[in-house]
Amino acid sequence: MLLLSATPVNNQLADLRNQISFIAGADVARNVVADRAFRQKLGIASVKETTRKAQQQFTLWSKRPVEKRKTRDLIAAIGGDFFKLLDGLSIARSRRQVATYYSEEIKRLGGFPTRPAPKAIHALIDSEQTFLSFEQLDAEISRLTLALYHPSSKLREDLPDAVRAGYEVKINGVFTQEGRERILISMMKINFLKRLESSVDSFRLTLQRTIDKIDRLEKRIEAFESHQETNPEIDFDSLTPDDFEDPDFEGEDFTIGGRKRIHLAHIKLPEWLKEVRNDRTQLQFLLKKTEVIKPGRDGKLMELKSLISAKANSPTTNRDGKQNRKILIFTAFSDTAQYLYREIASWAQEELGIHTALVRGDGGNQASLGRNDYDSILTNFSPMSKRRSEQANEFEDQGQEIDLLIATDCISEGQNLQDCDLLVNYDIHWNPVRIIQRFGRIDRIGSRNDSVQLVNFWPVADLDRYLGVKHRVESRMALVDLSATQADNLLDPSQLEDLIKEDLLFRDKQLQRLRDEILDLEDLDDSVSLTDFSLDEFRLDLLRFLEANRSDLEESPEGIYALVSPRSEVPIGQPGALFCLRHRGGEGTPTPASLSSDSAGLNPLAPYYLVYVLDDGTVRLTFAQPKQAMMLLRDLAADHPRAIESLCNLFDAKTSDGADMEHYNLLMSKALASIESTFRRKATSSLLSGRDAVLPTAKETPDADGNDFDLVTWLVIVDPEP
Repeated sequence: MLLLSATPVNNQLADLRNQISFIAGADVARNVVADRAFRQKLGIASVKETTRKAQQQFTLWSKRPVEKRKTRDLIAAIGGDFFKLLDGLSIARSRRQVATYYSEEIKRLGGFPTRPAPKAIHALIDSEQTFLSFEQLDAEISRLTLALYHPSSKLREDLPDAVRAGYEVKINGVFTQEGRERILISMMKINFLKRLESSVDSFRLTLQRTIDKIDRLEKRIEAFESHQETNPEIDFDSLTPDDFEDPDFEGEDFTIGGRKRIHLAHIKLPEWLKEVRNDRTQLQFLLKKTEVIKPGRDGKLMELKSLISAKANSPTTNRDGKQNRKILIFTAFSDTAQYLYREIASWAQEELGIHTALVRGDGGNQASLGRNDYDSILTNFSPMSKRRSEQANEFEDQGQEIDLLIATDCISEGQNLQDCDLLVNYDIHWNPVRIIQRFGRIDRIGSRNDSVQLVNFWPVADLDRYLGVKHRVESRMALVDLSATQADNLLDPSQLEDLIKEDLLFRDKQLQRLRDEILDLEDLDDSVSLTDFSLDEFRLDLLRFLEANRSDLEESPEGIYALVSPRSEVPIGQPGALFCLRHRGGEGTPTPASLSSDSAGLNPLAPYYLVYVLDDGTVRLTFAQPKQAMMLLRDLAADHPRAIESLCNLFDAKTSDGADMEHYNLLMSKALASIESTFRRKATSSLLSGRDAVLPTAKETPDADGNDFDLVTWLVIVDPEP
C-alpha cells in the first residue's frame, strides 16, 4: 500500500497515527493487533503509545515562545521509537531534496521552473482617491459594537433564577452563551476587514447583509411587542431555554440566536435596540461611502485589468515555443471571485480575445469556453498537464483554451495547473501556508515554462502598517477566544497577551518574507515535516559514497578518523570530536548476534551511537540528536574527497604522531559518560510516561567504562594554525 500526502501533519501528530493505521490494517488506538503490527520488523512495541508520547512532547514544544520553538529540540525530545517508526514507514521528500538527489531524473522530466522574486501591487481602493483609506475604514469597523450579535449582554436583571441559569449553562462544557457571542463579534469584525482587503464589492455586500439582518430583527421585535400587547395573560418569564428549545413547544416563536436561543421577552429591548440602531447608522454610513465605488473607479480592479492586458498583449514563450497568456487569480472570497468574473470575462474576450472561467467551492462555476463543471474548466485551462489531447471525445474543441482562471481556495491544493506561469493573489491570505500552497499549483516539476511569476496585491504600500492592523485585530480575537471559555487559566491576561503577540508577530515575519521571496513549506521556521523524522537524505548520500568508494571502505579498519576545520556557515561545528560508537551489549569480539538491541526504543540508530564533544569537554550533541550529528558530519566533511594534508600535519604535531592521545581519550570518556547518563535519563522518562513503557535489559544498557563499545570511526574538528 502506498499513501501519498503533501501535508501529512496538519495540527497534531495524531494525523500521522491515523495514516499509520491504514498500513497497520486497523485503528492502532483500538485494535491490539494493529497496535503491535511493527513489533517484529521495526521493534515498535506499541504504535499507540509511541504516538501518544510524541504528541505529548509536540504539545509542550508548540507552547514554547516562537523564537525558542526549534525543530531540533522537538526531535531530541520525542525519542527514538517515533523516529524509528516514521523512518521505517515513510519516504519523505522536500523540494530541495528532490532537486539535489534526483537531478538527472528531474532534468529528464523538465525540471523545476525558476522563481523570480514576487511582484507587489499596492492598489488604491478608489482611483479618484476620495474614499476612506484602509486604516480609516479599520478605525470605523473597530467602533462598531455589533450589538445585533450580543443579545445576552442585555438580559433582564429581574429574570427568575431558573431562567437566568438556563442561559448561563456552558455549551459542550466550554463556552457560555455570552462568551460565544463575544467570539462571534470579533469574528465579524475580522470578516469585515478581510472582505475590505479582498474587494470593495465584497465589503459592500457584507455591509448590506448586516443591515438587512438588523432590519429583519426590528420587524421581529415589532411583531413580538404587538403580540405581547394583545396577549397580556401570557407569562413569558416562566419560560426557560429548555421550554422553547423543545421541538414540541407550541407557543409563538419569538426567540433569536442560533444553537442557543434567547427569548425576546427576556431582553431589555429598548436598550438593546438603541445599540443595534446605532450600529445600523454607522453601517449605513460606510455603505453609502462604498456605493460610489463602481467598477470604473475600483482602483484594484483597474490594476488587475492592466496586468491581464500586459500578459495578453506581451505573452511569455514556453520551452515548446508556444505563447503563454495564462493567469491564475486566487481570492479567499466567493463574492470577490464572482465580482471579478462578472467584470472581466466579457471584457477579456472582446478586448483581448481570451477565455475566462470561474471556479468556486459552492459550485457556482462559470466559463466562456466549454462546460462549466469543475474538471472541464481545469482541463481547458491547463490542457497539457491535464492531458486534454487524450480526451478528444470529452473535449472536441482542441484548438481553444481558457487563459484566465479566477478561483477560490477550493483548488489551492492537489491540482496540477503548470501550463500557467503567472499566479496572482488578489487578496493575501493571513496564513502563510495557504499562499505557498496556492503558488504550488503552477510551480511544479514538468512545467514547460522556464520561470513562474507570483504577483501579490497588498492593501497598503507600507506592509508594516498593514501588519499592524492585522496584528491588533488578530490579538484581540485570540484574547476573546481564550477568555470566552470561562475556564481557569494559569497565566494572567498580560502573559496571555504577550504569548499571543509573540506568535502573531512570528506569522507577520513570515508574511514579510513572502513579500520579498518565494518560500516552500519547509522554509517556514516553525513547521514540522516528515523529512525531520527521516534519514532518507543521508541514505542517499551514503549510497552515492558507497558506489564510488566501496573497495576502499571494505579494506578500511575500524577506528579510522578524518580531520576537518570549522566553517563559518556551520556555527555548531566548533573544535572537538564526533564519535561513532557501536554497542555490543557485552564484552568480546562483536558478532551480529552480540550487537545490542533497543527494546525500549531509546536510540533511533541502535546499536550505533553518535556523540559530538567539544574540546572543552562539553557534550554538544548527545546520541538523542542523530540527525543533527549527521548533518554536522555532512556539512563539514562531504565536500572533501581526500584528506586535508595541512590538518593532518597539525594533528600529528599535537599528538606526537598519535602517541599522545590523552586529550581525545578524555573526549571519548565524556562521550561514553554522556551515553550512559542520557540513556538512563531517557529510560526513566519513558518508564514514567505510561503503563506500556519497556524497561531496557541489562545487556542493552550502556556503561560509561566503554568495555562494551567499539569505536567505528570519528571526525576531528581542529582549528588550523594562523
